[in-house]
Amino acid sequence: MSNRFGINRKGRMNVRLFSFILALIFCIILAMFPFDDALVIRDSQTGRLLWETPVDNGLSFGIRWIHSIHRTPVVEFFRVEGSELVEYQMSFEDYGIGMNNQLAPGEQLVNRNGTFYVENMHRLFPEIRLYIGQVRANHTLLFQGEEIPLRTLDRPGSSITIRVEKRSIIDRLEGSTS
Repeated sequence: MSNRFGINRKGRMNVRLFSFILALIFCIILAMFPFDDALVIRDSQTGRLLWETPVDNGLSFGIRWIHSIHRTPVVEFFRVEGSELVEYQMSFEDYGIGMNNQLAPGEQLVNRNGTFYVENMHRLFPEIRLYIGQVRANHTLLFQGEEIPLRTLDRPGSSITIRVEKRSIIDRLEGSTS
């Protein structure tokens, strides 16, 4: 039996099946398209995803570690700007051996209540690579009020990479640990 356009029942089923398949392909392609920025931490050797969270431009985080000589905390503060990470401030308690002793133009060293701050920094990084301390460094990610010891994400002594990546829905299903 045909309708007024000359399409029979079998033809309508084929059109519906074709439309369904086309819509499914469109959804799969859309799910694979990377459109979301995320701050990710990966194992530098294997590329294995260790941690991720969605981020917006301007979001900030810190990395705290214990200085191997002074044995006092150092905190480096970063902000997401597009696909780059900008170090904008650093704080530490003891100024001496092993600490950077040169400021870039515009940076200021101030002492507030016994803590040194390097302010007005604008150091750009496409990514941050570091080795998770094995003895006393205790590298810790400071993110939105949380403290995440990096040794809980990968073994001490391993190299990690922190960067901003474009992530798709499929990437997120890969296994977000944030």
